[in-house]
Amino acid sequence: MNLAEFLQARRPAWRELESGLRTAEDRDVATLDHTRARRLVDLHRRASADLIQARTYGGGAEACTYLEALVGRGHALLHPPPRLGAFRGLWGFFRVGLPSAVRREALAVALAAGALLFGVVLGGLAAALDPEGLELFKMEGWKGISPSQRVHHDEEAQKDGNPMGVADQAGFSSFLFTHNIQVSILAFAVGIAWGLPTLLLLATNGVMLGALAVEYFQDGQGIFFLGWILPHGIPELTCIVLAGAAGLLLGRGMLWPRGTTRGAQIRLEAARGLPLLGGAAALLVPTGVMEGTLSQMHGPLLPYGLKIGMALVLGLLLHAYLWLMPLPAHQSVPEDLSAR
Repeated sequence: MNLAEFLQARRPAWRELESGLRTAEDRDVATLDHTRARRLVDLHRRASADLIQARTYGGGAEACTYLEALVGRGHALLHPPPRLGAFRGLWGFFRVGLPSAVRREALAVALAAGALLFGVVLGGLAAALDPEGLELFKMEGWKGISPSQRVHHDEEAQKDGNPMGVADQAGFSSFLFTHNIQVSILAFAVGIAWGLPTLLLLATNGVMLGALAVEYFQDGQGIFFLGWILPHGIPELTCIVLAGAAGLLLGRGMLWPRGTTRGAQIRLEAARGLPLLGGAAALLVPTGVMEGTLSQMHGPLLPYGLKIGMALVLGLLLHAYLWLMPLPAHQSVPEDLSAR
């Protein structure tokens, strides 16, 4: 069969497809009965094959343009994108995606948490053995000031209420949120270097925390320190650990290609780590708000015991959600893509 005969023989089927598409577009494709729907799918597949033949053997610009439009209309009608609203997508991510990713990569999360804890212990020991070195860990405005002096300053300022206005709290929360997001992204990105910079970054953050904790406890201000740090510290450190775990997955891709190219394995590990990074970023939003508001409210405005109790309850709920909340059976143990 030559090209002219091919085009002449196929035109009736194209016209039938065009007519069927017009009918389905005027109504709803879901209202078509099974026979008509199957016929429409079959005609669309044949038209797609005809388009390839027309392009390959020079069917002419007019025929190719007509078939391209026809096949495009059919694809848009028969293969619409999934209709997932923003709320439904977010619900699915937080209900299943994030906790299942955390549990699937529990080893990486544990390693990241271990690096942070190692830094806390190291910073605490360093501060206990060399009190003068604590000045290195203080913010510029608080150098040379003891914890007792700072506590006295903050408590006196809040005897008449919280000195930070709404605008100041919003600005401070925004700054903290942006800073923590940057730290999280950095912890993820530098993991490409075999995960070592990520471990170092986590340990460094732990060193600063451990050193400050020792200073406040040695000065008799341990309750103030816990009431100041725990409300935002528990979720914030959880987020940084999740981002660090995502970075360690990149390092794993560099170290163990698992029989494929490093580039392919890194892309796979990045896909596995993105839910951890995305979850960390999302959880840092309320954490930044909490750090800019609740954490800055000290006694007598807000009793420290109440702040500590609230922080522990919220931390318990957060980790129960990540580790203990039941998941749908088909999602609880995702398939290991590397085994395909």
